[in-house]
Amino acid sequence: MCKAPSIDVKTTQVMDADKKAIAVIANLLEDVIQKSEKKPKQSSHYDGEKVPGIEVREYMKRLVRYTGCDVDTIIIAIIYIDRICINAGIAITGNNVHRLLLAGFVVAIKWRQDRVHGNGHYATVGGVTRQELNRLERTALNDLKWETHVEKSAHNKYCKQFTMHKLWKAI
Repeated sequence: MCKAPSIDVKTTQVMDADKKAIAVIANLLEDVIQKSEKKPKQSSHYDGEKVPGIEVREYMKRLVRYTGCDVDTIIIAIIYIDRICINAGIAITGNNVHRLLLAGFVVAIKWRQDRVHGNGHYATVGGVTRQELNRLERTALNDLKWETHVEKSAHNKYCKQFTMHKLWKAI
């Protein structure tokens, strides 16, 4: 597990470990998006009508702040997103990254945490309707083949990659 509890639910403040994880993951996602934008476009069930006006880093901060998830849940969400992209044969783009993050976060939160909010809350936080979130969650679970367990070794591998990133050390 990554170090320390990362969210203080009482104050809903993003803690230092979360800030580092968010910065690193957002940076990596933006790099992936830049590379995928150079390739021919393909559509996916996660595409929005347009690219949202919120940056990936700010969107992730919002998800963490208002869902109360910790850094380990963030990492599990990213593992899910990787699995979804592999299983569904899709690339992460500016048009789908926010919905992939939302779907990954919601599935990870529900798998990992004892106390969860209703989908109406997550939809509001994520900027979609509850029906859209329900669809995204169902699609994500199908793309994951309902395999939500994450081996400790996989979690540790991702955690190590993130903590070794140059941004982790710079923050």
